[in-house]
Amino acid sequence: MGFSPDLDPAPFRFIDSIRDKQHICLFYEEPEYARLIEFRFIRNGLALDEQCVYATDEDSGSVVIRMLTYGIPLKYFQTGMLKVHQIHRVEGDQKEIMDDCKRNIGILLSSLSMPFRIVSRIVADVSTRKGMSVEMELEELTHSAFEDFGGSLICPYDISKIEPTRKKEWMERLQKNHHAVIYASRFGEGSVLTCQESHR
Repeated sequence: MGFSPDLDPAPFRFIDSIRDKQHICLFYEEPEYARLIEFRFIRNGLALDEQCVYATDEDSGSVVIRMLTYGIPLKYFQTGMLKVHQIHRVEGDQKEIMDDCKRNIGILLSSLSMPFRIVSRIVADVSTRKGMSVEMELEELTHSAFEDFGGSLICPYDISKIEPTRKKEWMERLQKNHHAVIYASRFGEGSVLTCQESHR
């Protein structure tokens, strides 16, 4: 599936416009397209001397190779300006998942200096009601205290993997708890909804 660099879809224009810290939700259908948006967000942050973290349930080594192929220079990994963390799936009850997520959040934030950029959804599996409930609680906590957060954050969601019985409700609640929502549909397309009320 090809993607012309001459295309300038709304998600890219929005990512390139970011200067102030923002809490951004990324709804996507095609993982490779989402990755281009995420990597552009990271690359732009590095160009502004912002420390960056990419956290994912994918193998961290394969992500580093993709970033290098995308054109992010090796020096950012060598200097610690860019770190890739692998988040593992956790089994257990809601409290166990929450406790593990809080540990992971602590690890992600522990070595960061402001300003920074993070791409992460802290619960690896949001296909269950339990996992999505924990993720939603963390999103709401993060957004309510975002003034004290030291940078920008993209929270990616593969629409096909969101817990299905309450998907519409989950997506509406996520929209209310972010400053902006990127809807990345097919390659080279998409739209951005900014939630102005969140800035007040």
